[in-house]
Amino acid sequence: MPNRCSFEWRRALACGAAAALLGAGLVGCTREIEGTARADGSVGQVDSQEFLNLLDECEFLPAEDIAEVFDADGVSNTFFGAICRYDVYGPAGTVGVTLAWFEDGSLWRERRATEQLGYEVNNVSVAGQGGFEVRIPDDPMACGVATRSGDGGSLTWWVHPQGSRAGVNSCDAALELAEMSVRMNF
Repeated sequence: MPNRCSFEWRRALACGAAAALLGAGLVGCTREIEGTARADGSVGQVDSQEFLNLLDECEFLPAEDIAEVFDADGVSNTFFGAICRYDVYGPAGTVGVTLAWFEDGSLWRERRATEQLGYEVNNVSVAGQGGFEVRIPDDPMACGVATRSGDGGSLTWWVHPQGSRAGVNSCDAALELAEMSVRMNF
């Protein structure tokens, strides 16, 4: 017959060990967060000057200049955000145009990401500085041109004619948009 005292002793030891592990886990998962707690739904102070020109980046090139590249009747900006999207309407049909401007990006990083996607990359000169042209193997009508922007950023213009009509040379148009951007802004 087992010793009853020995059984209770093991049970107390097991419970104590479990409690110690639980306590250590709770202490190990805590961290201090600086700041002032606010009630859910309350509004804090926001420095609106920080976001004053946030959407102006999509007016990097005026719509009239974009339309001129395509001899288009009109341009509508369809998305403001991390990238800018435009629909260009004209004799060649609708053309989708995208500007990706990364103020803190690098041309090297853009090229590396493009190559990792398996896109075709060729060096080009953009307004006297380095750049590259991008083709998507499965989408021969689309073309992009990337170059440096300012002292540390990168910009890429993508041109993608919609539908089966290829009335636009997308690489020439992307290069022209990139060159205009560099000349006008940097």
